[in-house]
Amino acid sequence: MEGVISHVYFDFFGTLVDYDASIHPDRANAPAEAVSRLGLELSPGQASSHWGHAWAELDGKAQETGRECSMWEIATLFFELCGAHRVPRTELNRLVDEYLRAWTANVRLAAGVSECLRTLAAAGLKLGVVSNTHHPTLVQEQLARFGISASFERVHTSVEIGWRKPHRELFDAVLARDGISAAQAAFVGDTWAADVAGPRAVGMHAYYVGAPAPGREPIRMQDLPAEIRSAAGPVV
Repeated sequence: MEGVISHVYFDFFGTLVDYDASIHPDRANAPAEAVSRLGLELSPGQASSHWGHAWAELDGKAQETGRECSMWEIATLFFELCGAHRVPRTELNRLVDEYLRAWTANVRLAAGVSECLRTLAAAGLKLGVVSNTHHPTLVQEQLARFGISASFERVHTSVEIGWRKPHRELFDAVLARDGISAAQAAFVGDTWAADVAGPRAVGMHAYYVGAPAPGREPIRMQDLPAEIRSAAGPVV
């Protein structure tokens, strides 16, 4: 039924899970270990600096244009900045894998998420994830890690679609994939521009679960099902 909420989409990082957004995880310095394996004479600090520059250049461009970049592109530019060109794909993959293993070590399921998902699913709503991410399997792996994969019918990622939130091309692609109108969708997230303003601009309902700010009163995760169900009407 047009205009009746049937699907609820969740942002991942900062919404379903708590995480440290720093690009330099404390657990391990994967970029430094990668250049050491290649025999490059760079200190850990120099490797971290090059990693930061590669990340800032490509992620900054992605933010500016809306076109997502991948971890492989970041790793490739990192090696080039270190003076290593034509690095084997196996080394690119190893750097990406080891970096993401360290970066996700302290990711934790956010409070109230499991019960919220169960309540929404029990109400007959279809759940999905829509996440900005640089790696195509990262979100799915974390969903499995925390035992909530089965709650979601589909995972949509920016690196797969090619566009990142808050650009409407991503939301349009998600809605087209699920065969629904914007009015049938609700979006939940912790970042105002990406998860509230972006969805609302295409006609979706949106619910903010981030930090309080002037004009931005968050909804608690435990209160979310009632809020969405009150707006959803009869579920189709």
